[in-house]
Amino acid sequence: MSDKVIDFKKSKEKLMNKKFPNVKPIITEGRQPLYVESNKALDKFQTILFDYQEYLMGNSDKKEITLEEVMYHFNNYFNAVYKELTKFDDSRIPKFKEAFDYAVLSNGKRIRPFLMLVTYNFCEGEDFLLIAPLMVAMELIHTFSLVHDDLPCMDNDELRRGKPTVWKKYGEDIAVLVGDALYMEATRILMDMVLEFLYTEIGNYVATSAAVMLRLAGLDGMISGQVFDVMNTTNNNLTIDDLFFMYERKTNALLTASMVVGANMSSLYNSKIATLEKLGYCLGESYQIKDDLLEIEQTTEQIGKSVDSDKKNHKVTYVSKVGVKESKNRLDYLFKTSLDLVDSMTSDKNEKEALVFKELIKYLMVREK
Repeated sequence: MSDKVIDFKKSKEKLMNKKFPNVKPIITEGRQPLYVESNKALDKFQTILFDYQEYLMGNSDKKEITLEEVMYHFNNYFNAVYKELTKFDDSRIPKFKEAFDYAVLSNGKRIRPFLMLVTYNFCEGEDFLLIAPLMVAMELIHTFSLVHDDLPCMDNDELRRGKPTVWKKYGEDIAVLVGDALYMEATRILMDMVLEFLYTEIGNYVATSAAVMLRLAGLDGMISGQVFDVMNTTNNNLTIDDLFFMYERKTNALLTASMVVGANMSSLYNSKIATLEKLGYCLGESYQIKDDLLEIEQTTEQIGKSVDSDKKNHKVTYVSKVGVKESKNRLDYLFKTSLDLVDSMTSDKNEKEALVFKELIKYLMVREK
């Protein structure tokens, strides 16, 4: 075995400088669909989103529009994109495709893809269809984590989004494979996007966006947070810093990735990435604390999932460490900080869009399910 140390930088330079005159790189063709139904749904969504912005500005004579209405039309748009992006030959495995769709389409709030689009809109992004595959990939990654998180070997939950969990409905073996397929399909969608725009002026933005999502979904983010959670489920010696580390990885990572990708794909707000990362930390921590509070204060019917999961698994949470009152005080602080961060990125150019951003933040932090 050679003791020679490989210098990656030199190897890369050598490869880049070497010429292969008779060989062309094999680049497979991207699999972007025509987005026929997606465009129809997008028209309806954009109309209500822009009307909502005007309503928040007090400049519209239209009837009151709620964020829930906007999210309803966004879900229709998301579902249309999802169906056109994830078509595959399921003639021999129809039950599996049913389970795959069941995991993704069962009453999810689509917080992460919606956050990506709202950020893209806030950062003056113009073509909402451009980030559609990235939004779907983000939701597939998030859903993969939920499907595996619910398994008996993990949280052993039987209810998710008001319906039986995937393993409960289709079996543990299918649930594991559905989770695997969700992650791989997300990766396929991201790579197809990279290939589609590889030699265009936005190719770098697409590639870096895909890289950010995969990195923060993996050992630099969500996966390591879940590992830490599993390994320390009943560790009563966990400190507040330990919990914040877990929240940062397990929950903050994908929320942060959603906003960073939204800003990056706009190509105009790259200088605001650090601020968006701080906002992602606030959103993730507050989202997790709010989840823990809901398990204590709400019923299964209200939140659509088991309310005794943490108690059943003897999990240590921020609420169990500091109490309900201090947890709510922390939420108030995170909410104010989040709004201040949005204000710091707001100008005359995105004033309307900032109002939508703030309404979404409010929705996430004071939600009741």
